Amino acid sequence: MSRILTFDEIRNNPEIQTYLEFTDKAFAVMGYKEHGQGHALRSATTAENVLKSLGYSAREQELAKIATYMHDLGNMVSIHSHDQSSAVIFLNVIDEVLYGDEVFAVATAIGGHEDKNMDPVSSIAAALVLGDKTDVRRERIRTQDMFLIDKHSLVIAACRKAEVVVNKEKSIIKLKIDIDTSICSVMDYFEIFMSRTIYCKRAANVLKCDLELYINEDKFL
Repeated sequence: MSRILTFDEIRNNPEIQTYLEFTDKAFAVMGYKEHGQGHALRSATTAENVLKSLGYSAREQELAKIATYMHDLGNMVSIHSHDQSSAVIFLNVIDEVLYGDEVFAVATAIGGHEDKNMDPVSSIAAALVLGDKTDVRRERIRTQDMFLIDKHSLVIAACRKAEVVVNKEKSIIKLKIDIDTSICSVMDYFEIFMSRTIYCKRAANVLKCDLELYINEDKFL
């Protein structure tokens, strides 16, 4: 009989924690925003909450949380094609013989989370996309002047608050962002994050929802 893979088991796995630690160290050297424990946990919790709010099963919620927590492990190897290397690392850490077919559902979600040209293949994958792409908190900026590095960091530094709100009755997922326009303009946000916003819309559609985007309380989508 297969064992049940749990989020607690994943989070307490020393090998996975080592990968997250070294991933974030590599990003720190490159001057990129935080990609360690903080981003992993925040995005995983968002993914879980989206499915919970929409009435998906507790098991789907947990699998989405597991997949999202580990979606960036491959950055330890390279930022390029890190979604696929993340999936491979997961399959090497977790024994599919011991845990059964759910391992492949998680690996598939992880392996496709950067392919913005296709729809997420499952509710787990869709929740991962929403959890990952909506984590635009300024707390991920490492230093006070890091936002001077590039426009991407500038936009992140300007995001005072980012919140995902689900309305199950109306089948709407709202992304509500508060931007400090003294740091960057709303247009700067769209220039950097348009492709991500469209990908989030596709993910919401997989969950049979519409995506609405609010910036400083104004509706843009």
